[in-house]
Amino acid sequence: MEIKLQIGDTEKTFVTGRPKARAVRDAIKLAKNLDPKNISEETLDEMVDFTVDTYGKQFTRDDVYDGIYADEMIEVLTKTVREVANGTSKKVESKNDQAGTVVENC
Repeated sequence: MEIKLQIGDTEKTFVTGRPKARAVRDAIKLAKNLDPKNISEETLDEMVDFTVDTYGKQFTRDDVYDGIYADEMIEVLTKTVREVANGTSKKVESKNDQAGTVVENC
């Protein structure tokens, strides 16, 4: 995964590796309470903090608030939450499909 932030005069791209299991748990918890059309300040802060943690604290909460354009913010933050929450379930489904395929070919 990657995120682009405007830091000062420079656009920087940050990347992260595979998420830990705790990140998946936190993403699922956030996703349950997420209504992008009716978002509170607290939920927004939780999403930003989740994003900062997901990227290994390579940037700060302020970097996110100051480095993403307003019209892109919710999309960028929800994308991070979705990719962490859904990426793992897709991998499990894929592995289950592969396991099923192997069994069928035996």
